[in-house]
Amino acid sequence: MDPERYHQTTCDPVGRLPVKRRVSVLSENPCLLVIMLTLCLLGLSAVGDGMAATRPMDQDQFFKDIQALSAVQDRSTGAPGNTTAADYIKNRLSGIGFDIIGSQRFSVPLMHHRESSLKISDTSPSISILPYFGNAVSPQAIPDPGIKAPLIYAGTGEPKAYNGKKVEGAVILMELDSGKNWEYAANMGARAAIYVDRGNSPNILFKDKFELSPVQFPRFWMPLEQARELFGLFENPARALVADQITLASDIRWQSVIAENIYCLIPGVDPEIKNEMVILEAFYDSSVNVAGLSPGADEACGVATLLEFARVMKERPPQKTVLLVATAGHAQTLAGMREFVWALSERSKTVKLMKRTLKSRIKKTRQTIDGLETLSFEKNIFPESDVMPLLNEAIKERLKTEADSVSRQLMRLRLEEDQGANSEAIKEFAGMRQMLRRLTWKTSYESEDLSQEEIQQLEKIVALASADSKAVLLDTEQQLVFLEDVDRLRRHSRDYEIAASVSLHLSSHGNGFGAFNYGWLFPFRPRINRVSSYSRLDEALRLAAATTEQELGITGLFKDTLRPSRQGSWKNFFVDQPPLGGELTAIAGYHGLSFVTTHDARAFWGTASDTLENVEHPYALQQARVVCGIMQKLVQNAKLHDGNYPRKGFATLTGSAKFLRLG
Repeated sequence: MDPERYHQTTCDPVGRLPVKRRVSVLSENPCLLVIMLTLCLLGLSAVGDGMAATRPMDQDQFFKDIQALSAVQDRSTGAPGNTTAADYIKNRLSGIGFDIIGSQRFSVPLMHHRESSLKISDTSPSISILPYFGNAVSPQAIPDPGIKAPLIYAGTGEPKAYNGKKVEGAVILMELDSGKNWEYAANMGARAAIYVDRGNSPNILFKDKFELSPVQFPRFWMPLEQARELFGLFENPARALVADQITLASDIRWQSVIAENIYCLIPGVDPEIKNEMVILEAFYDSSVNVAGLSPGADEACGVATLLEFARVMKERPPQKTVLLVATAGHAQTLAGMREFVWALSERSKTVKLMKRTLKSRIKKTRQTIDGLETLSFEKNIFPESDVMPLLNEAIKERLKTEADSVSRQLMRLRLEEDQGANSEAIKEFAGMRQMLRRLTWKTSYESEDLSQEEIQQLEKIVALASADSKAVLLDTEQQLVFLEDVDRLRRHSRDYEIAASVSLHLSSHGNGFGAFNYGWLFPFRPRINRVSSYSRLDEALRLAAATTEQELGITGLFKDTLRPSRQGSWKNFFVDQPPLGGELTAIAGYHGLSFVTTHDARAFWGTASDTLENVEHPYALQQARVVCGIMQKLVQNAKLHDGNYPRKGFATLTGSAKFLRLG
């Protein structure tokens, strides 16, 4: 280090953006060296008292993190960009210099979009179009050959907009700012809708259209520029039809995807309190309303702050142990956080039992697959007798499924008006169903007891049963991998007592941030009170916040929200109603809370407009500095609780699904 120069960090006139100035000590102010030494001594004193001085922030890297995470355009769980974001976070933590970095994989179901297309005419090329995820249950798929229908413009979708227009069987072009007026179109017999987005649309315009019931009414999104290119002045009232006929097709389906939580353990350096662990969690995925459009720059403020705190912890190792966690599945009702909390809180006995059960199932399934592959009714080849019960069970299950499938086809044929034209097919399906049922009733499949037709049918059944068993094996092995990840996480954390857990739900357009141990994921009864168990943590937070803001020259950014106030409920600090990670750790019986940006509607989350340009950079940076400063003090020797824990209410629900067939 140059002994004659140092970096001094000050604030700009609005007190937000830090500005680095290079100052010459000897040439500009000889007395400044004395001031520097005094400040250093004061800093050492503060560390000795357990209140570490706030470390300077790498503001360039902070925004590089946000830029890198939002550059993938869609990092929602299940999207390729989500995997890219996970790799980026792991590389950042590794690059900082940490050794204990792990991954907790889990499965989450979601609607997966493959492709959607629009054709203006039969001879025109297909144009890619993006679906709007506006239904909680139905994927709104349109299978080939798609919907062929006229296209009419309905403005904001008010009933009067359809006067003189034939709505039944048509596709509706309407403004995104139309609320739930799509329901009028659906009730009048329209087949689908295309929303026109005029730009910078807040997420409330998407949320107010969301439907919980599985009504089949596909809806799509289109920017104004594309609508102009395809349809010209579609608003012209003189045009009864925007297009005589368009074709819409869409491939969306429910799919189970593998998501990933990333964690990094930073061991404490104080022998007396290193067994206490503080968790800092932030989600790194983004929410999505339109398939493929979820850059999530503002949503990345939380995980970018987590990465900045990781850098600080490398420069000044914590006295307590710190566990950093970046979770996925946030938009799937905090799926990643739920999996993480379950991994920490579940009894070891239950986890071991689950592993034994899965290993036993894997062993039996492999025996079944091997036996089915050697089994041959035509050649009269049968495996060892101890495996036959497994094979019989697999064959019978597949026979029942095939009989059910044939029964459904037979029922459809019999319900058609012209049964005469289907008489041969009905007879064939009826005979097939009878044979399948007869085979289901058999107690033995020795070749001498079977006809040639039955042998041929059983050979087909064996191939299908083998495919079923391979699917079961793949799923069971995957579940075991997930449990091994859980085991690894538990081994890393089992020697530590969780002193507190903080989840980050940060954005860049608020007026501060506060600590909350409630949220909107679970509707708690008003009588549930956690005040006493959080009193010590609340005291530590307020002291850490006051010291941090004084060191940074900032006032009023941290809001005193953890305790009940006579002036208003904690809900008054929210414009939206988000589910919060701190809810889950609090429910699990830990001192869990969330740092949340207050009085911010998070208007662009989940939209194409959540880009780096729409992030309020000065506020985001200022907020991250204060959050990191507070966390620096909590992980030193601040006392965070008196042994009075919240009531544990985290539960594990287990069960099995029964496949009910028609018969």
